Amino acid sequence: MGQNLAAARDNSSFLLSSKKRSALFVFIIVSGYLIKQYIAEEKRKKAAREASNVSSGQDKSRRTKKIGVDARFFAQIKKLMPICIPGLASKESALLISLALVLIARTWLDIWFSGFNGHVVKAIVSRDRKTFIALAVVEFGFMMWPMSIVNNSLKLTISALSLAFRVRLTKYANKKYLKDIVFYKISNLDNRIQNVDQLLTQDIDKFAENLSHLYSDIAKPIVDMVLFAYKLGEAIGKEAPIYMIAYFLGSGLLLRAISPPFGKYTAIEQKLEGDFRFTHSRIITHSEEIAFYGGGEREQIVVNGSFDKIVKHIKKIYRLRFINGIFDSVLVKYCATMTAYYLLARPVFDPRYATEFMGKLDADPTKIMEDYSRNSGYLVNLSQAVGRLILAGRDLTRFAGYTARVAELFEVLDDVNDGRYERTIVNKDANEANVSKVVSQNDLGGKIVARDEVIIFEKVPIVTPSQDVLVKELSFKVETGMNCLIFGPNGCGKSSLFRILGELWPLFGGTVTKPPASKLFYVPQRPYLALGTFRDQIIYPDTKTMARSKGFEDSKLMELLDVVHLGNLIAREGGWDVVRDWAEVLSGGEKQRVAMARLFYHKPQFAILDECTSAVSVDVEVKYHEWLLRFDGEGSYEFRRINEEDLTAPLLFPHNKTSKKKFAIGQDDGEGDDEMGEYADNEKNSSSGSNISYE
Repeated sequence: MGQNLAAARDNSSFLLSSKKRSALFVFIIVSGYLIKQYIAEEKRKKAAREASNVSSGQDKSRRTKKIGVDARFFAQIKKLMPICIPGLASKESALLISLALVLIARTWLDIWFSGFNGHVVKAIVSRDRKTFIALAVVEFGFMMWPMSIVNNSLKLTISALSLAFRVRLTKYANKKYLKDIVFYKISNLDNRIQNVDQLLTQDIDKFAENLSHLYSDIAKPIVDMVLFAYKLGEAIGKEAPIYMIAYFLGSGLLLRAISPPFGKYTAIEQKLEGDFRFTHSRIITHSEEIAFYGGGEREQIVVNGSFDKIVKHIKKIYRLRFINGIFDSVLVKYCATMTAYYLLARPVFDPRYATEFMGKLDADPTKIMEDYSRNSGYLVNLSQAVGRLILAGRDLTRFAGYTARVAELFEVLDDVNDGRYERTIVNKDANEANVSKVVSQNDLGGKIVARDEVIIFEKVPIVTPSQDVLVKELSFKVETGMNCLIFGPNGCGKSSLFRILGELWPLFGGTVTKPPASKLFYVPQRPYLALGTFRDQIIYPDTKTMARSKGFEDSKLMELLDVVHLGNLIAREGGWDVVRDWAEVLSGGEKQRVAMARLFYHKPQFAILDECTSAVSVDVEVKYHEWLLRFDGEGSYEFRRINEEDLTAPLLFPHNKTSKKKFAIGQDDGEGDDEMGEYADNEKNSSSGSNISYE
C-alpha cells in the first residue's frame, strides 16, 4: 500500500510538473505571439508616419519650423502690413483712426458709467427717490443712445477694417497669382504650397479678421489701463493700480511659460483642413473615373482618414485648452479678484491709506458705498483691460499661425515671379531620403530669342522640373507653312517639348527661337470652356470689347461657327449672350469644334494641336504633313521630311504604345464627327500660318 501511495505521489508530481511545463510552453507561445504582434504594429505605425510625411509634400526643415511670436513673426508682419495699409492717405488708415476715436469714446463712457453707478447705489442706500429717478430714468435714458451708438460703431469699424484688409490682401494675391503663368508654376513646378485655393480664400480671410480684432484687442486695453489706472490711483492711492498691473503681468508671463504652442497648432489645423478639402475636390474632378472603377468605398477610406486626422488634432487642442483655461481662470480671474478685494478694502480698514474718495473717517455709510461702487467699477475695468491685454498675447500666438501661412503664400508667389522654385527631388537610391532642391535663374542656362514666323530648338535639353532628362539635346527648325507631325511613345518628351516652348517649364540649356506667346495657339485634347457667354467661348481670352476692336462682330463670329459646323448652336442655346455651364451643355465633339473656332478667331502663326486626331488613321494623318519629328522613347530622335514610304508604312513602334502630336489645324477628336477632317483640310490649305501638331 505504501508503494501504491508512493507511486500515486510520483504520478501526481509528474502530472503537476507536466502541467507546469505545458503552462510554461503556452506562456512562451503567447508571449512570442504578442511580441510579434507588437513589432508588426510598430512597423505599421512607422510606415503610416512615413507615408503621412510623404503625402504632406513638406520637407523636414519646413515641418520642424517653429511658429510663434518671434523675430520671424515680426519680419512677416513687417512685409504684410504695407499691403494691408498702403499709406497714410488710404482708406485703411482712416478706418484705423476712426477705430481709435471710437475706442477712446468707449473708454470715456465706461468711466462715466462707473461714476454713474456709484451715484445710483448711493441714491438707493439713502432712499432718495427723486435722485434715483433723475439718474436711473432721465440721465441713463439719455446716455443709453450714445452708449449704444458707440458700441455698435466699434463692431462696424472692426468689420469694415477686416473687410478692407481682406480686399487689399486678396487683390494683391490675385494679381501675383494670375500674373503671366504663375498660377501654373506654383502648382506644377513649386511644391512648397499645398491647397493654394484655401490660402487664397479662407486663410487670407481669417488673417484679415484676426488682424483687425487684434488691433482693437490691444489698443483698447492700453487706453483703458492708462485712464482707469489714473482714476483708480486718484481714488485709493497711486500704488494700487501698480500692484494690480504688476500682478497681471506676472501671471501673464507665467501663463505664457506654461501655455501650449497654440499658434503652431492653428497652422497645423489649417493645413489638415486644406488636405481634407483637397480629398473632396479630387473626387469632384475625377468623379467619372472613380465611378467607372467603382472606387467609392476606396475614396471613402481616404476621405475618412483625412477627416480623422482633423478630429484627432482638434481633440488634442480641446484638451490643452481645457487645462490651460483652468490656470487662466485661477490666475487671471479669481486670484485677481482676491487682490482687488484687498486693495478696495484697505483704505476703509487702514486710515493710513484713506483718501478723499475712499475711507475717510468722517464719511457716512452711503458715501462709502458710493465710493466703493465707483472704485470697484474702476478696478474691474482696469483688471479687464490688463486681462484682455494678456489674452491678446495668447491670441497673438494663434494669429502667428495664420500669419505664417499667408506670409509663405506671398513668399512663394514672389519667388515664382522671380523665376525661382523649390521642388522635392525623388532620390533614385532607395536608401537615401528625398531632398528639396531650389532652382533659380542661375541654374537655367537656356536662352529664349523672340523672332516671328519660325520655331528653332538649338541643343535644347528636354528636362522635367524634377530634372529628369528625357532628351539630352534637341535641335530642329519649323518655319511658317511647315506642317510637322511629332510622333513617339508615351513619356518620351512630346508634351514636355511644348511646355518648354510655352515657357511653362524652365529652360535648362540651349536656345529656343520662337514668336511671342500671342502668336502661338494651343488646342488641347480637352478644350477649356470659360465661365461666361457663348461668345466668350469663341473669343477667349479676349473680351467682347477686344473682339469688336479686331473687327469681329457677331456676324463674323457666326462665319467661324459655320466653318466648324456649329452655326445651329446659337439658335439652340438661345443666342450669343446666354450664360451656361458650357462644359456640361456641349458634347465632346462640340467642345472640340468650339476650340477650333477659337483657333480660327485668333489666327496665330503656329497652332499646336494636342491629340485631337485619335479617330483618324496614321497613314491618312501623315499625308497632311510634310515634316516628322519622331522620338524613340530612349532619349534619341529624328527630324526629317516625310517620304512616300511613310504614307504606306504606318509610323508605329511595335514594342511601345505610341502617340502623335502635331503642328496642324483642324483634326477630329475621336467623338464621331467625321466631317471635321473635311473642314480642317480646307482651313489648313487656305491658312497662311504654320501648323505644328502632336499626338
